[in-house]
Formats: sequence, C-alpha cells, structure tokens
Amino acid sequence: MSTQDHLTSVDFEVFGNVQGVCFRMYTEDHGRHLGLSGWVKNTRQGTVIGQVQGPTHKVNEM
Repeated sequence: MSTQDHLTSVDFEVFGNVQGVCFRMYTEDHGRHLGLSGWVKNTRQGTVIGQVQGPTHKVNEM
C-alpha cells in the first residue's frame, strides 16, 4: 500500500471573519473538486466546523 492509498479523516474549526465571505460554500466546492467526503457548517458562535475524509495527499491539499 502506497502513501497515496492511506485514508485520513480530519475534524476542523475555523475562527475569525469567515461568515459573509462564502467560506463554507468554498470549502464544500473545493472538497468536491478534490474528490473528498465530509461535511461543513456555520456555528452560532461565528465559526465554521467540519470534517474532511479521503486520501491523505488530497486531505493535505485541502
């Protein structure tokens, strides 16, 4: 099994001015473009949280 075959799952939370700049939508679109799975949502606290899953090299690119 090569390094590119390994799968990775990462939970994330982004702080700062992320609402009102389409960050969640950009994250979804970019993840789909890379062929990744996961989810992303805005929180009441003004952050964005999510999880991304896929081949390690693609998750690192995300």
